[in-house]
Amino acid sequence: DSLLQEMNISKLGRLFLTQPKQCLAVPNSRFIRTFPPPRSLPQHQSVVEESDGGKENLKKINEQILCKETGRLFSVVYMRGKQHKVTSGDLIKILNDIGAPLGSKIVLDKVLCVGGQDFTLLGRPLLPQGLARVEATVIERALNRTKISQQFRKRRNFNKLRFTREQYTLLRINDINITNKVD
Repeated sequence: DSLLQEMNISKLGRLFLTQPKQCLAVPNSRFIRTFPPPRSLPQHQSVVEESDGGKENLKKINEQILCKETGRLFSVVYMRGKQHKVTSGDLIKILNDIGAPLGSKIVLDKVLCVGGQDFTLLGRPLLPQGLARVEATVIERALNRTKISQQFRKRRNFNKLRFTREQYTLLRINDINITNKVD
């Protein structure tokens, strides 16, 4: 019995003599992370202080829209569950048949954002109806290449092959316009 007690005491002594683990809740001076000082902004960016609630910026944007000095616009449109960032002249491959006949011109009305070199208009989640107009032409309606899906189970004489071809529609973006003033 005394030998067992000595062994238990020696094990307990080892447990108490080891260094305690450091608590993660109280950071040590070695674990404090410092961040580098902020870098200066590039030349083409600047910090805008809004003292008037952004009315001056809205005025500048509306002047650019009325004078048609927006430059080349980009847009993010929502088509069949996917978002596409487009500019005029781009081609979009939509992995569905949208139902428009070949060569027809369509208007993409689900516009998430529109922007130019100097500004970007973001919707929450969509821009108001009629604020932006994205026109496209249906160039091609066809089937994708054949996709092969195979299921195989060894030693069971089980082998399934499936061949699928999905429809797609190819659109060319003709024009992106901002039609109304921004409120």
